Amino acid sequence: MKVLFINPPQVFYPGSEPPAGNLPIGLLYMAAVLENAGYQAEILDAFMADYEFQKNSGSINVGMPYEQIKEEIHRRKPDIAGIAGPFTCQIENSIKVTNLVKEVDSSILTVVGGPHVTTVPKGFLEEANSVDIAVAGEGEYAMLDVARYFEGKKPLRDIQGIAYRQNGAVMVNHPRPFISDLDELPYPAYNLVDMEQYLSPKIGYRSFQDRAISMITSRGCPFNCCFCAVHLHMGRGFRAHSASYVLNHIQYVVDKYKVKNIFFEDDNLTLELKRFEAICDGIIERKIKIGWETPNGVRADCLNLDLLKKMKRSGCKSVFVGIESGDQQVLDKVICKSLDLNRVVEFAKNAKEIGLKTGAFYIIGFPSEKKEDMHKTVDFAFKLKREYDVGMHLFIATPSYGTRLYEQCKERGYIQQDLSWNAFAQARQVKGMPLISTEDFTPAEVKEIAEKALREYKKLSLISHLKHPGKALKTAFEQPQLIGKYIKNLFS
Repeated sequence: MKVLFINPPQVFYPGSEPPAGNLPIGLLYMAAVLENAGYQAEILDAFMADYEFQKNSGSINVGMPYEQIKEEIHRRKPDIAGIAGPFTCQIENSIKVTNLVKEVDSSILTVVGGPHVTTVPKGFLEEANSVDIAVAGEGEYAMLDVARYFEGKKPLRDIQGIAYRQNGAVMVNHPRPFISDLDELPYPAYNLVDMEQYLSPKIGYRSFQDRAISMITSRGCPFNCCFCAVHLHMGRGFRAHSASYVLNHIQYVVDKYKVKNIFFEDDNLTLELKRFEAICDGIIERKIKIGWETPNGVRADCLNLDLLKKMKRSGCKSVFVGIESGDQQVLDKVICKSLDLNRVVEFAKNAKEIGLKTGAFYIIGFPSEKKEDMHKTVDFAFKLKREYDVGMHLFIATPSYGTRLYEQCKERGYIQQDLSWNAFAQARQVKGMPLISTEDFTPAEVKEIAEKALREYKKLSLISHLKHPGKALKTAFEQPQLIGKYIKNLFS
């Protein structure tokens, strides 16, 4: 029996960042678990393999053409097709792939999982007629059970964490408990993909570091930010690989694939400080030559001066932190971030003192937020840029399915009741139109604040480069691919 995991193409809209050619980590983990259980697994990364940039009216499809995907499915002849279902803005592509699977052979079992499916499994199956099973939450052992079902060894009703059809009705089973011991998982099945596609920069794809891969060392989020859906598909309880597992994993990819840089994509990399420090200590003690970054962001209030120094010694090239708002009231009462902005300033000061590159994420346009609150966030971001050279990454609040933000907006009439997937996709782009409209602001007003802030930030960045030419030259030397992006942004 063969299981074919497929990473679908993606759609991008004008103003969006170039696509990032990251490993399909979730699929690689599921494939590794199935291989360990004796099943044959293959991966078709239709986002990266034989990719094309196909322009449509107002959008660009990135990935393998659908006709070619269909040919690959026909050639590989899977019994089960497991299709990645990323965030809402890309879920339509997953459905297109399941349609192709059924066109090739209607007897192939189609399974889709991911964040979107997890939040609305019943509704998803009601809309996606070509999908047989929806997996909610972690997929490793759910897919293993689905494979056993296909062999007649386990009934669907006994598989936790799935939704399926029975006599025309959608059945939603009891949630699957989250994996408590992540160390029991094998390393992702890197052997099933061409690693050089991800390790060598590709034309058209965003790659900020040479021979870089993403790695996730923990799952779950105990915090309560209103906009975040992480706890819906990964749980509120924090679960993590042990420091020794992480260090052995790093050593493995460095030795076998000559990896030079790692992007830790954890949602809470630094939550257990002893574990995190042990990882840093281990990299230093083992003399592993690796650079690493935190593109998903970490909490600024976890990082004191001594820890930042240790991070830098272990290879940290940059630290991104999630700040969200520069107004303490909005942080406390609207976003529920539980973050003291004074600690953020302390972090920025310490990072600058030791010469560690930093960036911060901000979000504006929440219900109950006023335009003056948004300006406070922008002012705070500019202050950190001017005084401590903290990069600004400004986003507009988007109500993802299942979040408190979505429920609030729906209840108060702040968003349309039936939003299309494309609406979510476009809202997340730089030039897209926000979705939330309240008594205090319109989407156009929020967009105007964001665009004005971006223009001012470009000026600040240029001034910073002119003041520190040595630092700018060093960055250009280490990451030459950023030069074109910077020049493009400066004049756009």
